[in-house]
Amino acid sequence: MQKIRVLIADDHVIVAESLGFLIDTLEGIEVIGIKNSGWQVLTFLESNEPDVILIDYHMPLMNGIETTIRIREKYPHIRIMLLTMAEEPAVIKEALIAGVSGYIVKKIERKELEIAIKTVASGKKYLSDEAVMRLAEIPNQNTPSGNDEVRENVAITPREIAVLKLIVEELSNEQIADKLCIGVTTVETHRRNMMRKLGVNNALGLMKYAIKNGLLN
Repeated sequence: MQKIRVLIADDHVIVAESLGFLIDTLEGIEVIGIKNSGWQVLTFLESNEPDVILIDYHMPLMNGIETTIRIREKYPHIRIMLLTMAEEPAVIKEALIAGVSGYIVKKIERKELEIAIKTVASGKKYLSDEAVMRLAEIPNQNTPSGNDEVRENVAITPREIAVLKLIVEELSNEQIADKLCIGVTTVETHRRNMMRKLGVNNALGLMKYAIKNGLLN
């Protein structure tokens, strides 16, 4: 079975190399490169293809989120996980909008790091507990009700849950329709109905509901 190929990007050389040694001890995972800037990452990707990129938020010239955006534009199939000390809700929101598949903090333990990498490599999302708690603090903007919280005790149908899980996995309406063997219009209807029920106006609100209810994976 082919190992999961990981690229590490962190401007602190000792931290990056130590992380590389740790990841190389994880079963089924190997480090194929360690870079110290976003520009080095982009250059590396011209001739190499990792499955997962672990990237730090705080890097000079081009931070982790800016690098993520550039990677997503050219290599949308590569999974990116932000590994950082930053736990501010605004940073988490910015990272999710940029398209990261995972968000973990540097105090993460070895076993959770392994789970996070394997989860993201499988095409799912992974957020550390700290990120989930911080994300829950982010108010929903422009909600018709003016309520900042995702509504609780809302009746979401099994079909809506199926659609929601695929939305969280960043599938388009067309891809969701193909996967569930339903029409695109039906997918759009389920999306609108969930947003109305939950009192949210965007995918971030739907993700918050999925996180709170254990639907992320």
